[in-house]
Amino acid sequence: MKVDIFPRRFYGSILTVEGIRDAAVILNGPTGCKLYHSFLSDRQFPRESSHDPLAFQDEFYFGQPRVPCTCLDGEDFIQGSLEKFERALAAVAAKEKGLLVVINSPGASLVGDDLENVIKKAGLQTRCFVVEKTGFSLPADQGFENTTLTLLEHLKFRSLFRPLNRPEFTKKVNLIGLSLLHKHWEGSVAEMKRLLSFLGLEVGAILLAGTSLDEIRESNNAACNIVLFPEYGRRVAEWYRKNFGTPAVFSPLGAPLGFDANESLLREVAAVLNIDPAPALAEVRKARQTSYQQISRFHSFSGLPKGASFSIQAESSLVFPLTHWLYSYLGMAPYAVKLLPGSDPEIARSLKSFLTEKGFCEAWDRDLSLESVDIAFADSFTLQLLKAKGCCKAGIEISLPDRVHPLYPENISGSFGCPFPSRRNH
Repeated sequence: MKVDIFPRRFYGSILTVEGIRDAAVILNGPTGCKLYHSFLSDRQFPRESSHDPLAFQDEFYFGQPRVPCTCLDGEDFIQGSLEKFERALAAVAAKEKGLLVVINSPGASLVGDDLENVIKKAGLQTRCFVVEKTGFSLPADQGFENTTLTLLEHLKFRSLFRPLNRPEFTKKVNLIGLSLLHKHWEGSVAEMKRLLSFLGLEVGAILLAGTSLDEIRESNNAACNIVLFPEYGRRVAEWYRKNFGTPAVFSPLGAPLGFDANESLLREVAAVLNIDPAPALAEVRKARQTSYQQISRFHSFSGLPKGASFSIQAESSLVFPLTHWLYSYLGMAPYAVKLLPGSDPEIARSLKSFLTEKGFCEAWDRDLSLESVDIAFADSFTLQLLKAKGCCKAGIEISLPDRVHPLYPENISGSFGCPFPSRRNH
């Protein structure tokens, strides 16, 4: 079963910028390239502008407060898009007061218009730039990292060195590799802040989900960078190490999902910063005890989840800790484990070794549609196909795209067919 629905580099580039509180994308392309990205960025990270969509009815927004678009047509692809881009740039710059990042659609990138010259003539070069060569068909994490690196090169940091001898900076850390492409990223940030507070640490910048330009400009003063999803942050962390000497912390199990992965990451942070991890580890163990009580009661009535089978498809930094937790803590059996393109190779090797060690080597890189399991973990579209084929009894969405998607009729409302679904608490 091969379905080409997964986020690509173009998609990742747009969501990178939209994850910054005071930055906005100007999409140079046709309207069709705008609608889903506008919907998703607004749902994943609502801003103040999200409360009044009627204020965005002009030609470049089309009723959606995010990702204004030049709305190119066939004639523009032949004669050039500069006239529309000039008008769009002026209108968006008047409405948006922060950083503006121009991203070409795949078709517009072939036209070869000199957009930088238009920006310079408008006198906006200090707060507007173009991200060239997003790659388009490559994995979303590469688009995220490339755009993040371009952004970091464009910004001016508050200082050009890390004054580690100043105590106020030794308590600050950055979270790297978290994006609007990750489901429930806000809850992940809140939990990481809570756990790190037991180590006496506070979070500075979150690259790039819900952070501000000022936080990014001060991010080189952090004691270390904690990389939550290596696919989205390994190269960014290396950029900080090369330019500012900031050490990076990686969890051996990938993203901090599950008790073992959280404890592993907290120990790594404590070791790098030479602090005692005991208070934070005690908090994780307390949560482990609470979880055990609930799961033990459920198991006594049903015999589950021990012995239940599962299949999973996502990026390696998510698949490895989840597979490890499901097997080691819940006693579930992996029948099919499939990684998405762009997965981190180091974590992928660790995952393969884990499956081999536990006697599930045949599950490695196995198509989910070839197995019938109790629970499948994947994106919503993959789960719908698996359920239709009878390949799983139940499914849990762990990645985008998810059920809250503009292609589902129940999620369409408002003028111009623009989706404005209600926010859900997770």
